[in-house]
Amino acid sequence: MAVLDRENPLPDPSGPVLSEAEARAVRRGVPDPGIPLARASAPTVVLFLASLVLWVFATWLVLGTETSAWLTIPLHAVVTFTMFTVLHEATHHAAGRWTWVNEVLGRLSLPFVASYVSFGAIRYIHIEHHRNTNEDIGTDPDAWTSHGPWWQLPYRWLTIDAWYVRFYVPRMPRRPRGESWETVVMVTLSLAGACAAIATGHLWELAVIYLIPQRIGLAVLAWWFDWLPHHGLPETAAQNRFRATRMRVGMEWLLTPVMLYQNYHLVHHLHPAIPFYRYVQAWRRNQEAYLDRDVPILTAWGRELTASEYRAWRRLTDSFPSEPSARPEFHRLTVSEVRPLTADSVSISFDVPAELRADFRFRPGQHLTLRRFVNGAELRRTYSICASASSDLLRIAVKRIGEFSGYLTEQVRAGDVLEVLPPAGRFTLEPLPGNAKHYVGIAAGSGITPIISMLSTALAVEEESRFTLLYGNRTSTSTMFRDELEMLARQFEGRLRIIHFHTGERTEFRPGSHFEERVDGRITTERLAELLGGALSPTKVDAWYLCGPQALIEDTRALLDEHGVASGTVHFELFRTESGQSTVEGAVAATITATIGGKLATADGTGQESVLESLLRAGVDAPYACMGGACGTCRAKVVRGTGEMELNYALSDDEVAAGYVLTCQTRPTSDRFDVDYDA
Repeated sequence: MAVLDRENPLPDPSGPVLSEAEARAVRRGVPDPGIPLARASAPTVVLFLASLVLWVFATWLVLGTETSAWLTIPLHAVVTFTMFTVLHEATHHAAGRWTWVNEVLGRLSLPFVASYVSFGAIRYIHIEHHRNTNEDIGTDPDAWTSHGPWWQLPYRWLTIDAWYVRFYVPRMPRRPRGESWETVVMVTLSLAGACAAIATGHLWELAVIYLIPQRIGLAVLAWWFDWLPHHGLPETAAQNRFRATRMRVGMEWLLTPVMLYQNYHLVHHLHPAIPFYRYVQAWRRNQEAYLDRDVPILTAWGRELTASEYRAWRRLTDSFPSEPSARPEFHRLTVSEVRPLTADSVSISFDVPAELRADFRFRPGQHLTLRRFVNGAELRRTYSICASASSDLLRIAVKRIGEFSGYLTEQVRAGDVLEVLPPAGRFTLEPLPGNAKHYVGIAAGSGITPIISMLSTALAVEEESRFTLLYGNRTSTSTMFRDELEMLARQFEGRLRIIHFHTGERTEFRPGSHFEERVDGRITTERLAELLGGALSPTKVDAWYLCGPQALIEDTRALLDEHGVASGTVHFELFRTESGQSTVEGAVAATITATIGGKLATADGTGQESVLESLLRAGVDAPYACMGGACGTCRAKVVRGTGEMELNYALSDDEVAAGYVLTCQTRPTSDRFDVDYDA
């Protein structure tokens, strides 16, 4: 993995390689829950010991007292259920990173669940269920619990282990020899124990301590672990792993501990190697990514919830954070990685604490605002988030332009702490599962940063959609995210087409797939006009996303307008605007009043500075980022007075008509000027 060296902060990036976190984020599949596994899972070990103590206690009640079997049988049945959780963890290597921990706990817990089988056989049967979830009864062994008429279901739950035997025996000759011999030994010992109990007149004790409780426990397990999360779902794991298992929500104060977190069984099937007590944490970290895939959700009483209904239900029923506060605050985030992209750019990834993950959820295309103080002066800059919104990665890319970006590219290292505002911005693409659209992104240089988030998210969420990217750079080696774009082109082969425009010297170009092309020269209106007459005909494109230099944006918008492209389908963002002298005539000194976070603040304007500059000079903590009229962070509504905007690259015509302005670009033309940032 490429790293930055303090003596040579920008090493040769001729062959940048994605970090493992970045690679996971762009690979198709489930989002990474980001939950590490201990060498030995303490809660699993404690559960085993507690179950063992309960079994000893219940057995003593049977053998040493005259306690009624109506009490002891439920206690032993509970042991079967809880010991199965230990066994289940071990089968998935979730009882700890140490293999021997899983092997030992699996074999120690197995006799309390099913003494007549080997640990290896149970592991094989259960993994077959995960591989073939919801397939036919001969392929998914757990399908036994839900096939057949309703009146057969209790019988099927009571005989799940008998079906396992029927499933395993024909496959036994193909299993490893050690597993087969261990199975034979376990069967032999179980039969010998049963015979000894009968011969010594202790069959009743065997039945009360083991046979009856175990049958009850297995039936409950078959109902809770198999029937409840899987019955009635038509999709198989091979077809759609997000739709092959369901969640059950509501009454979680009771269901979660009683079911040992299996009301979050969907999380287990998506992340089988994380411990059972981390299911809720994994769900909360990636809730939006799961909901975007329309996962099956039922309430505790069996009512089906859509993703939107679930979101509304969560806001009403518990404290899951949903929307960031109206007045976002800076948070101190630790840098997890700094990776060189080109000779003058890096990507910066952040660790987001669990309690802030809801605040830092983002829509593809949004940006982060970073802040630092230099000699007492506050500096802010915005940087687009360049990761899939369905991943667990929060990452920006920075090109060395100016003092702030120079600091980030040359001095920031993993472990440093930066002040960051939660995501903001309205240059976004919001994909919906089931859409079948064609998107086009046109970017130059660092303009790729919001676009790569858009395309990676849209193609992952909308499995029938396509994305065409026109990306301009000087050379292949100066192309930001070159390696990642190659990876995405391979991953979404047939749905992602990339056309690279190179203006520098001719260099060898090795595309990652045959859906990458190279064109010499700039992205010009002439070249775009040719494309608009062919594959990018306006009738074949649903939305356009433009990000780059001001001239590229303006020329492209004009060309699209000439070709009849509806303005509502063209979205754009500039990172830098061309500066110049103020063009506002009639600007006057004014008393400025601003409503920010429900509080009033005032400042005296000179007439030579913008409304935002006047407020900042007066010590008012007004929201802002780019200061160039591009990001929209300083948007506010005029409630009194008049003013004129010098530049506007962020507000729509409807917003301007409704009285909104960019305060970084507005100068008062009346002696009283009141704005509301909260509107």
